[in-house]
Amino acid sequence: MTRIKIAYILSIALALFVLYFGSGYVFFPETQTGGFGLPVMPQKGDPILAVKGVRDIGTALVVVALLLFRNVRALGRALLALAFIPFGDMLIVLTHNGSVGAAFGIHGATAAFMVLISALFLIRPAQNGQ
Repeated sequence: MTRIKIAYILSIALALFVLYFGSGYVFFPETQTGGFGLPVMPQKGDPILAVKGVRDIGTALVVVALLLFRNVRALGRALLALAFIPFGDMLIVLTHNGSVGAAFGIHGATAAFMVLISALFLIRPAQNGQ
């Protein structure tokens, strides 16, 4: 399997994963709040949970749209830029007395995964000894 095919498969998995969690924040926020990593999460009905969900769904839709266009350079650059979102979430959790495990294990790992996929799309193999 080629590097690009692996990157496509990982991108599809990422999009589905983010879409699943984003949809959960919009439609079933009470089931999602504990996993974010903050010591105090908004209460049921707080619109900030829907905002987070819409942000996640939007991220997934950008990835899906770029997957459909099959432009590896654009997808790689977009994933690199979108990795700022889970990286920012990690910093928010760390700076607000949240769970270090969730900060690194959920948000940091997601950001690193996105950067890895981006690298698979963007790094070009050397051309015959160059």
